[in-house]
Amino acid sequence: MIEFKNITKRFGNVTALNNVSFVVEKGSACGYIGPNGAGKTTTARIIGGLERPDSGKVIIAGDDASKGTTRNVVGYVPESPRLYDTLTPRETVALAALLRSFDKTLAMERLGMMGEIFHFTEYLLKPLSGLSKGTKQKVVISLAIIFHPEVLVLDEPTDGLDVQAVVALKQIISTFTKLGGTVFYSSHLLDIVEGVCSKVYFINAGNIAGEYSKDDFIGKRGYLENALIESIGTSNAQQLIDAFFEDPH
Repeated sequence: MIEFKNITKRFGNVTALNNVSFVVEKGSACGYIGPNGAGKTTTARIIGGLERPDSGKVIIAGDDASKGTTRNVVGYVPESPRLYDTLTPRETVALAALLRSFDKTLAMERLGMMGEIFHFTEYLLKPLSGLSKGTKQKVVISLAIIFHPEVLVLDEPTDGLDVQAVVALKQIISTFTKLGGTVFYSSHLLDIVEGVCSKVYFINAGNIAGEYSKDDFIGKRGYLENALIESIGTSNAQQLIDAFFEDPH
């Protein structure tokens, strides 16, 4: 379970999150949708233990995140992951296992399974510097899953992924939540969120701008898109587009 209670986070004079509250129930996936700069990544980093709020309280898997003990239960896929490009995927996972005091043999077995699931087995022994953006993303997702976390934080996880990998990720999320895991899925894309999430929050300019359950949008194509347009005030975009193309110059 993830619970945000009146979270505020500032960076200098900029308020990234303004008294934000929401709950993601255990065994469910929650979508967190908003435009660039809305506060999505800041929220993900707080859940992942990489940022601390200025005020408010965060509960992760029943524990107070301020204690610094929740990182061990969170698997995190950042929006802009940083890897050691001189290492191979196997060496990367081996290093992560060492830092976590996790059984290396088991970690390698699970990496092999991830390689088959995401179709990158042939690259496990090749330096990351020579791999494509999508293959590196598969490695990052594998790193988040291999150690069997209770909570998955996914910040734009499909960036660079091929169609097969996107389907596999959706299947992983479905299985993970069925087994009691909790998923926080941050994105600006609606289609995947509609398919895997039972609840969706809209965030805009650091404020929660809307909350929707699966009953609101399941089987209603375009519902969330229209709700998002109404919530964050972009309904004049079509008029501007029309005006742009009408300009003879």
